[in-house]
Amino acid sequence: MSEKLQDSGSEKSTIVDCPMDLPYGSVPYASETALGKAPAVENIQEGGRRGWLVVLGCFIFSAATVGYSLAWGVTEEYFRTEMFPGTQDSVLTMLGSLSSVILTLVGVVTGKLADRYGYKPFLAAGAVLWTASMLASAFCTEMWQFFITMGVMQGIADALVFPVIVSIPAQWFKRYQGFATGIVVAGSSIGGAIASLIYREMLSAVGLRKSLLIFTAIDFVSLGAAYLMIEERQPVSSKTRPAIVWFDLEFFRDGVFWSIASCFFFATFGYLAPIFLISTFTAEKVPNLPDLIAALPVVVLNFSAALGRTLVGFAGDIFGPVNSLLVAITLSGLTQLLVWMFISTYAGIMVFAILYGFFCGCLISLVSAVVVRVYGADRLAGLSGLLYLFNTPGYAAGAPLAGALLGATGNDWRVVAAYGGAVQIVGALCLVYARLKRQPRIFAVY
Repeated sequence: MSEKLQDSGSEKSTIVDCPMDLPYGSVPYASETALGKAPAVENIQEGGRRGWLVVLGCFIFSAATVGYSLAWGVTEEYFRTEMFPGTQDSVLTMLGSLSSVILTLVGVVTGKLADRYGYKPFLAAGAVLWTASMLASAFCTEMWQFFITMGVMQGIADALVFPVIVSIPAQWFKRYQGFATGIVVAGSSIGGAIASLIYREMLSAVGLRKSLLIFTAIDFVSLGAAYLMIEERQPVSSKTRPAIVWFDLEFFRDGVFWSIASCFFFATFGYLAPIFLISTFTAEKVPNLPDLIAALPVVVLNFSAALGRTLVGFAGDIFGPVNSLLVAITLSGLTQLLVWMFISTYAGIMVFAILYGFFCGCLISLVSAVVVRVYGADRLAGLSGLLYLFNTPGYAAGAPLAGALLGATGNDWRVVAAYGGAVQIVGALCLVYARLKRQPRIFAVY
């Protein structure tokens, strides 16, 4: 159960175990672990039935909150054609991405606060704010109001919830931590796929207000039940939790940290372009399809992402999370370069949706497992939030930049595919340094 990290400049190895069964603050966070000098701790018992119930609760939180955000394309289409016709696409795209940008920015703060004061209060606050945002959205009539409810409120709610739900499995699992976290993150893809399917029909049948009221009721019940399922393994006591370190300079002096952060920075720029543009690509390459058939590729992509996030997490438990992240990002980029660039049929689009969806989700599902492997589990939510911060530029500008390239080249989709695939390959190359610095053996599990 122990992993060996090679100390730079020395042949001596130090045994590092994930400190998931110890109280918070019992393992040095950056001053020792950033240098590969974390102390050994005894093995823990896997979470068992209680642990998997916690994973189920986190899965539901993921599906109900972040998952709904992935169904933005349905809302955007309704706004464009029914509620706000004539609105510029850039405005609608900005509204759709605002919650993701706020998640990555605010998640750095909420993650560190959750490490200090306990996870469940933040889940409760996030559930209340999310439900309130859905209820308020049902009564919005102006675009600026939706920016507040669907953008700001939902973004803050996601920031309260997401760093916590991807970190709690590390308290319950060591051997299957990547698999458990993958299940949690897969909830967002499954939630997005299901919401995309039913939301479109609900809007046609009962309109936006009643649809959002129905979602509000569903969220109130599901998030309440999920909250009761989740339990922290460590005691909630300020005496056993670490003091908040807002800027731990050890990380910013650590080349391994910058290697991982750069990986997320570049890879995220290529991550969203296929997700946001696959419906437009389908409509252009295969025109006159029925609405449901035209929307199917994005649904299939989300379901494939759910499967991929789970299995890539499981692969991380077997082959090591850093190895799995490196391979998955590389294959994600190659899928854009070698598949998306050359397809023009509906069958080809579906193949691309399956392949890309399977590999692309690793950018989210493996973050916490990589953090634990490289730095240990102490202050996991805070460090995960810090790494998610490097996703912010990609979330904010990745898809708009792809759209700008598309317009500037006269709808040359090969340029978009080349852009998306190339920046993801660059991200994978950035990760190579961290992998070899921490574990020089090429075929080692790490």
